[in-house]
Amino acid sequence: MTGGPTQEGPSTPVTTPVTPLPPGPSASSPAPSAADPVTGAPAPTVDPNAGPSVLGMGVMGGMGQSTDRWQSADVTRDGSNYKFMANGWGPGFTSQSVSWNGTSFTVVDLEGEQGENYEPCSYPTVFCGQYSKTSGACGLPAEIASLTSLRTGWMWAANGNDGEYNAAYDIWLGDGGRFTGFFMVWLRDPPGQQPAGSLQEQGVSVANVPGTWDIWSGMVNNHPITNYVRPEGQDSPSLEFDILDFLKDAAAHDESVPGTQVLAVAVGFEMWNGPFKNLQVVDFYVDPE
Repeated sequence: MTGGPTQEGPSTPVTTPVTPLPPGPSASSPAPSAADPVTGAPAPTVDPNAGPSVLGMGVMGGMGQSTDRWQSADVTRDGSNYKFMANGWGPGFTSQSVSWNGTSFTVVDLEGEQGENYEPCSYPTVFCGQYSKTSGACGLPAEIASLTSLRTGWMWAANGNDGEYNAAYDIWLGDGGRFTGFFMVWLRDPPGQQPAGSLQEQGVSVANVPGTWDIWSGMVNNHPITNYVRPEGQDSPSLEFDILDFLKDAAAHDESVPGTQVLAVAVGFEMWNGPFKNLQVVDFYVDPE
């Protein structure tokens, strides 16, 4: 349910208000993959035609830690540029401690609660491209028609956190460098919260992407938003895929995919009601080709 611009200060937020969704019975989680011996995160789920996974193998650059709600830092993975933002934008934000190393980061501790309009208290994120800020050169923004693939991978670890937070891609679309709409992919749908918009379809399969997805769509700040969401209780702690497969699937389902460009690809956790401790992005990459 993100979908607003991220900012350094308390102006326009990175995310949009959601309406509460009463918790329902969780579906059975899929059988776990072999876990990473260090982080405990499951082995990544990948497109079998895409070659070996590269998650967990990146050479990270740029380290730090902060309690500043607006902290940002330039970071790298395998020499490619990204930017990290602490992004504690929500009106219910109280405090946050974060650390980062390249595209890996940890929410060491967060206190806060949802706003009156169900805004998350924070959305710490790492991204490539032209977001509310701009990363170093990373291949984005790019014309969609010029891309043969836009592969990405993300591994994250709950580390015991089971409350009201999502794990969501926030993909900004544009035209001529101008922002035109949001496209989100939720790898975790939390109890008690829901994406922006309304539910359109359930149990959708996307070519070359494991699992099934629910599609939500609507408007956020006068811009269209489309959300592909894993069903509640069926978290995907590790996934690699081609973003173009989601964009093609959305068009096939008559969902709005506005604009001719992908401006930015971001991942992070929208957190509504704390506390949270040691919620972790283990690895993340974007590879525009």
